[in-house]
Amino acid sequence: MKLIDEKIIDDLFESLGLRFLAEKEQKEIMTRVLELISKRAGLKIVEKFNDKEVEKFNKIPADDLARMEDFMLAKNANAKKIFRQEAELVKGEILKDKKM
Repeated sequence: MKLIDEKIIDDLFESLGLRFLAEKEQKEIMTRVLELISKRAGLKIVEKFNDKEVEKFNKIPADDLARMEDFMLAKNANAKKIFRQEAELVKGEILKDKKM
């Protein structure tokens, strides 16, 4: 992933205490967390696209994440920052729920 760097992934992994789980569970949880971050951050970025950009973006196949990331990076210089912020929000929400 170009929009979520390894430092963020490592921080999530450690902060959520995933190293104590079986590898299969680690992968499942990280996949769900990264999908959530991607969807939320992606929506924030796409909301700022004009109609033409939305049309082009929607033509990218749903399974072509690399092209989606490239497009978001090209159209929004703050894309990485938005993903980083969303990762922090998601991490905070998960940790808050763990305390309850």
